[in-house]
Amino acid sequence: MNTTDWSAIVGKSGNDQYEQRIAALKAKNIDTASIEATVTQTIQNLKEQASRSFVIFGEPQSGKTEMMIALNAKLLDEGYPIIINLLTDSVDLLDQSLKRFRGSGLNPSPKQFNDLPSDPKRLRGQEWVVFCKKNARDLEKLIEFLRLEKGLIVIDDEADYASPDGNVNKPEYEKTKINKLISTLIGDDGKYLGVTATPARLNLNNTFDNQSERWVDFAPHPYYVGQDFFFPHSEQCGYRLHTFDAHEGNERAEIQKAILHFLCGVAELHGLGKAQNYTMLVHTSGKKVEHAEDVELIQSTLATLSNAQSPGFEALRKKLWNVASEYGEADNIGEFVLRNIRKNTLVEINSRNPKPGKVAEIANPTSLFSFGVGGNIISRGVTFDNLLSMYFTRSVKGKFSQDTYIQRARMFGTREGYKEYFQLWIPESVMGNWSKCFAFHKLALEALRSGAGAPVWLSDHKTTPTSPASIDKSSVDFEGGEMSFAIFDFDEQRFEELFQRKDRDDLAVLADLYAALNTDEFPQYVRNYLEQELQPGSRLISFHPPSGFGTAASKYTEEEKRDIRRTKGIFATNEYRRSELPNARHHLKVFHNGLGKARLFYKINGGAIKFIQNRK
Repeated sequence: MNTTDWSAIVGKSGNDQYEQRIAALKAKNIDTASIEATVTQTIQNLKEQASRSFVIFGEPQSGKTEMMIALNAKLLDEGYPIIINLLTDSVDLLDQSLKRFRGSGLNPSPKQFNDLPSDPKRLRGQEWVVFCKKNARDLEKLIEFLRLEKGLIVIDDEADYASPDGNVNKPEYEKTKINKLISTLIGDDGKYLGVTATPARLNLNNTFDNQSERWVDFAPHPYYVGQDFFFPHSEQCGYRLHTFDAHEGNERAEIQKAILHFLCGVAELHGLGKAQNYTMLVHTSGKKVEHAEDVELIQSTLATLSNAQSPGFEALRKKLWNVASEYGEADNIGEFVLRNIRKNTLVEINSRNPKPGKVAEIANPTSLFSFGVGGNIISRGVTFDNLLSMYFTRSVKGKFSQDTYIQRARMFGTREGYKEYFQLWIPESVMGNWSKCFAFHKLALEALRSGAGAPVWLSDHKTTPTSPASIDKSSVDFEGGEMSFAIFDFDEQRFEELFQRKDRDDLAVLADLYAALNTDEFPQYVRNYLEQELQPGSRLISFHPPSGFGTAASKYTEEEKRDIRRTKGIFATNEYRRSELPNARHHLKVFHNGLGKARLFYKINGGAIKFIQNRK
């Protein structure tokens, strides 16, 4: 008689799916260190810290899909039966993600929400990995499917998109639709894990009451090419950056020039043995009618070069040869382009008549010369492999929203094998503001990574961390934000002397501080940020004499005095007038607790740049 307990077998492949996934990645020589660290910290948050809502943040196009596959596997191993993966409202992104998740061999296979059993009772006793787009209709149906289930895990990809409450400052209005529906989905006993490269909006909006002290850093893998390469502090540029005045010349001529350079760049890489298909993105506008104009220009350029009998062929061929001379022997480069010119694909993204699945043709290019034209979908979620060229002129009338423009850096990613050949075409003014967005964003994230307390975001007259409508004004301080760093042993005489300027300029005082404090106590990212503005002889920094915190007042708690940190901040603006340079742009001050411990604090003065901090 067979006594096998089939209920212990059906649908069960063991509780080691995560280990199997990590082993499979390592077998492909994929570095898994950051994936493992992120998954471990996430599970610790859920299990040991009982965290209900937090964010996993990383860099744009840094491999978060692979991390999310591993995280889903680990959650299944840990016994969480239903995992909901929310995606932006894009069929192409849904298809791309489902294909990658299913290809990983997860058990159970991921399903779209509308593939779930129509009878909610049939969900019981099984594990489910569910995918759903963030639109109201799909979320309402998903909630109906899962109405009998409790304790859901909700993983929100591109969490700062659509999920925050856009009516947070309008108490007379209900929450925005998507925010309200996701809140319903989470319920009273669910867990929310937001995943994004731009977490400022989630913090400043208090989205789903996420706990910033539990945020998890998903560090980029060793082959990632990102901000430090494309927006370096130095003026030396390691790739082919083409800047121009947006108000001069003819944009059609500029785009055509970029097309010819892309064609020659592909030919160059093939000559160097990097024989793959490559993509060029053109992002000039968010208006679909202008996308059509860009498409027509690319089509006409390719059509002319594809037909030696066309009226404009010889004139365009001569332009091609002039460009080709910058990439090698002109005849060799030009001949390669003409022989292969018909190996092309052109996809209009965000088009008026979208064709699902077309984005995949350029995301993982299927033709030698692949072109993509569009706007918002280009900027969110879709990873473009072998992206070689990007023509980007999209600007704004008001302030640059840092989160939006950071997401538009589609050139970031696994580009190590050809990064020096990458081509970026961009107006000088847009490049300047884009660089500033990244400088401010990096300063905020590095502070967060250092464990310096609640995140502090920066804004100025041209950039803001996120849409002002999404910032919860009831808990966010626009003026008093400050940065503080690791605690160190305090020697009063020594630090009194260090902060006395005497006849030293800013660089000299900073050099002495660097020698006295390590990079936890005075982080390198803050040093780099300060030094960007300094020249020999500069006096832009006010070095305040050290002060006690809580040493003469009883209004602070023992924990606040011990930690030298409080929610409402320590470095008050009235400290400015007591300093050597009250009107200085940058202020540095040490506060000590009378117990032999101290912290360095940094604050920016004036309306040009503001710190924004959530005090909740």
